[in-house]
Amino acid sequence: MFKTIKKVWRYIRKNKLLLTISITTMLIVQGLNFLSPLIVKSIMDDYLIGIENVWYETTEETEVFYNNKYYTQTEENNNGAMVLIHRNNYYFVDEIISKDFVSGNKKIDYDDNTNVYVITLKNQKDETLEFEGIKLSKSEVKMFYGPFISPLKILVILLAIRLILQILFTYIQRITTALINVNMVKDARIDAVSALQRMPISYFEEEPAGKIANRIIHDVGGMMGLFSTLMNLLLNATLSVIFAYIGMFYLNSTLALWTFIVFPLIYLWLKVFVKNLNHIAVVVNEQGSLITAQLNEIINGINILQVFNYEDETINTFNDISKTYMDYQVKENKLHLTLGWNMIRLIGSLVTAVIVLYFGNGYLNVFGFVVTSGTIFAYNTYLSAIIEPVGILFREIGNLEHSLVRTERFFKIIDSEKEDDAKYEIDKYRGNIKFDDVWFSYTNNYPVLKGVSFEIKENSLVGIVGHTGSGKSTLMNLLLRFYDLKDTDKGNIYIDDINIETHPKRTYRNNIGIILQEPVLFSGTLLSNITFGSDIKDYEAIEILKSVGGERLLNKFENGIYEKIDRRGSNLSLGEKQIISFARVIAHNPSILIMDEATANIDTETEEIIQHALNKVKKNRSVIVIAHRLSTIKNANKILVLESGLKKEEGTHDELIKLNGIYANMYRSQIKN
Repeated sequence: MFKTIKKVWRYIRKNKLLLTISITTMLIVQGLNFLSPLIVKSIMDDYLIGIENVWYETTEETEVFYNNKYYTQTEENNNGAMVLIHRNNYYFVDEIISKDFVSGNKKIDYDDNTNVYVITLKNQKDETLEFEGIKLSKSEVKMFYGPFISPLKILVILLAIRLILQILFTYIQRITTALINVNMVKDARIDAVSALQRMPISYFEEEPAGKIANRIIHDVGGMMGLFSTLMNLLLNATLSVIFAYIGMFYLNSTLALWTFIVFPLIYLWLKVFVKNLNHIAVVVNEQGSLITAQLNEIINGINILQVFNYEDETINTFNDISKTYMDYQVKENKLHLTLGWNMIRLIGSLVTAVIVLYFGNGYLNVFGFVVTSGTIFAYNTYLSAIIEPVGILFREIGNLEHSLVRTERFFKIIDSEKEDDAKYEIDKYRGNIKFDDVWFSYTNNYPVLKGVSFEIKENSLVGIVGHTGSGKSTLMNLLLRFYDLKDTDKGNIYIDDINIETHPKRTYRNNIGIILQEPVLFSGTLLSNITFGSDIKDYEAIEILKSVGGERLLNKFENGIYEKIDRRGSNLSLGEKQIISFARVIAHNPSILIMDEATANIDTETEEIIQHALNKVKKNRSVIVIAHRLSTIKNANKILVLESGLKKEEGTHDELIKLNGIYANMYRSQIKN
């Protein structure tokens, strides 16, 4: 967990000012929460219930004048009286009564014979005292409360100010936390997308696109959850417990010490809870990713699904994944309801009920400490402040587990091994290529290329042909350094007598261009797709497009070179997209140009346009054509024939026809068809 937190911290620390403000306001809010019960306790015990404290007779004139005597609670002497509260009535007793009797059980009866109230008091030791009392009128009660009005107003104003300040600082704390989350996710997503562009091609072949997208879009939220959980658990909850215990020890240290009994039990409880939750969290997040990946496959292959009537089978597969996801979510909810935050809430409610029941029955002397109603309120508030963080712990521990899993999944993108993306200027390649006894395998012990050797001279056009699985694309993958030769592979690849692994891949690829069988276009304009990564001017892009036969595109669109291209070039034909891809490569002016079956899926007319353009641009650069249509490479300087990872034939078109081997059979087959 700490390794994951350390990874997230590198994004949190970029927002030090916001973090400082958030923590400071959190401290202030907890301090205000600490003061609130003490203020309420003072209102209840010192003033609302304080009327039951001893009233001493005084010779000075005071606000309280009763039975021709002045009374005060500030000047102590031996002459005094008491005001007792019972069932919303107030009774005057002209004697000083011990506090343990005042806080004990009261029983008041009216004596019809003497017309007085008989007050019976019982303490916790079952000792009783009887007194005669006078029931006070409303005006007399108001008079006895007179000295308390001014301090009560001050305390009520303090409570109001505390509430306003709490709302204000809570708002600031939540805003700053939200800003940290937003900034953190923004920076992390930028790093993830940057990391994706440096990933080896093998990563994208192993991971479904939907799963990768889910990690960047959904799993990055784990960082937000982790940060919020840490703020709630490590800071807010911890501060709440600390301030609550300060208040409890201030009120009564003995009662506070007794509450420590529950912490070992909570630790054992939490250990069992987390053990069960961890497995569920991993499965839930993995199944969530699989749902996204499955949806991505369905959307991308919807036309095939519909044509082959595979809808029912697809729904069944999706339902299986969804059911597993749902089952584990139900398990998680059951865990929370039985062992988690719901149980904590129940225990918290039971504790409150026990406190109210215990003290409500009059047992107001605990370990020799007389418990007042204000103390009961303050203690219950502080106990709630301790129980609530435990509830947060059980509630947030689930979020923490999910956040840790999702964050780790996200950081697999950022922290995975990447290609060296250093870029610096090197001399432009002349275009001499040499494969020297190259053995290569994607999986160990299953070689795809077996001792392939050949040379390509600069400024030449070379064709590579072979049946499916012969190793054509693998040759190009190695030449483009989508894959590098591993320690278990053999041989070397050179350009201009320099090993291609000498320079970082980004620097190396700066002199190489490729056109794929399936052209890739991006949302934007015709211009942006041609100038992709280059700094050529608009008029230069137009000339390049014309040189590869794209003038008809300029005439077709109302906005010409500035025409908007839809997602994946859906408003273009396959041939038009291929012409744009060709123009994009030429805009980079590479020394080596690779065409990976670029004419396999286009119409004859477009092939002729590209063939014409190829003849114009092959000057001063080496061109390698992986050909499905052999007519494309009929005039090549050299043709290589691969079969099962071996170079079987090499020569010009005429030479290979005369050889009457693999190439000749392939050519005759195409001509016949």
